[in-house]
Amino acid sequence: MTVGAGPMGAGWSVRPVSVADTQVWVPAGGWVGVECTVEAGRSVRRKVDRRLVFGARLDGGCEVPGSVALVHLK
Repeated sequence: MTVGAGPMGAGWSVRPVSVADTQVWVPAGGWVGVECTVEAGRSVRRKVDRRLVFGARLDGGCEVPGSVALVHLK
């Protein structure tokens, strides 16, 4: 399975800590954590919620429903 994060808006960046973390194996009924770094640039407004969407694609090409988290710079 290939995992990734969608763009959050101007000034934000999201990337995996290790490129190897973008390809993971998930056992049936299990879960796997992927460590990412989220950075806010100088242009990011404080206390404005942004949606961070993590998604995945199975090796056969099927899309896995996304997981959403709200993130904001304090």
